[in-house]
Amino acid sequence: MPRDFAFRRWLASTSIIVALLMADCSAVKNTPAQEEAWSRWAACRSQVTGSDIRIVQLDGRIMFWSNGAYDGRSMLDCLARAEKNGPALPEAIYEIRPRGG
Repeated sequence: MPRDFAFRRWLASTSIIVALLMADCSAVKNTPAQEEAWSRWAACRSQVTGSDIRIVQLDGRIMFWSNGAYDGRSMLDCLARAEKNGPALPEAIYEIRPRGG
């Protein structure tokens, strides 16, 4: 009987911990710099094709894939133009998308 009680107690406490962790993760918000970066990305994404965002770092730096150097440079130029209308963010970084599987 004590063994069964210990297992049920462990199961209940584990379930509570998992539920708390899930609730805490859902409350995570972007930093103001990340929000600004996402806004700029959305504006440029409608103007420049061939690029996909990889990550937006906490400081607002955008890292993205591009189909080629021209696409990457075009997105960097657009993001730089968008910066003139808002706070300064670290320069975006792109890599040419890897080929194959």
